[in-house]
Amino acid sequence: MEDLKINSAQQKNLFNNRSYLIKLERYSKELDQLDVKLNSYTCEPKTEDLFKRKSLLKQQMHRLKNKNQEIIEAVKERKELLENQVDRIKVQLNDFMVLQSEFQAYYTSSQQH
Repeated sequence: MEDLKINSAQQKNLFNNRSYLIKLERYSKELDQLDVKLNSYTCEPKTEDLFKRKSLLKQQMHRLKNKNQEIIEAVKERKELLENQVDRIKVQLNDFMVLQSEFQAYYTSSQQH
C-alpha cells in the first residue's frame, strides 16, 4: 500500500515538473511572437529613450531564448527534470513575466509618440 502512495506522489511530482517544462516551451513561442511584434513598424521607436529601451528588450529576449533552449535541450537529453532544472525554469518563467511587462510598457510608450 505504501508503494502505491509513493508511486502516486512520484507521479504527481512528475506531472508538476512536466507542466513547468510545457510552460517554458509555450513561453518560448510567446517570446518569438513578442520579438516579431517588437520588430514590426508599429513598435518603431521615435525617441532616443525608446531606441535604448528597444535595444535592451531585444537583448533580454535573446538571453531568455537562449536559456530556454538550453534548459529544454538538457531536459530532453535526460528525459526527466532535476530539482535544479525546475528551479531554473521557475526563474525563467519569472523573468519572462518581467520582460512581458517591460515590453507592454515600451509598446504603450511607442504608441504615444
